[in-house]
Amino acid sequence: MRRKWFRSSLVALMLTVGLLIISNAPTAAQVTLNILSPRGEIFAPPIKAISARLSSLEGKKIGILNNSKAGANALQPYLEEALKQAIPKIELRTWGIPFNVYPDKEKDLKALADWSDAVIGILGD
Repeated sequence: MRRKWFRSSLVALMLTVGLLIISNAPTAAQVTLNILSPRGEIFAPPIKAISARLSSLEGKKIGILNNSKAGANALQPYLEEALKQAIPKIELRTWGIPFNVYPDKEKDLKALADWSDAVIGILGD
């Protein structure tokens, strides 16, 4: 019986001491958490309508955009020959604009777009 009394007294003492410690402990400051989405934000460029398809290539100025890779360089003369045979009054002009960054890329792409009625892109990958 003494053991039971001792255990229950010990438990009561421990609870009392624990409550005193907790009640005298400094309280935590207000915490604000910012929750972020792992998806991020996607900024889409403005949508532009696709140009209407040309009814004919006869008499049109066709720009050829060559990305300067080996496959494109090998295909270009065959493409030009086939177009000239099929459409005798077609005017062709080629721009060699590498896919990677180079100093005059924007200027050359604008010149290609300004000169051409339509553009054929040759990607030599």
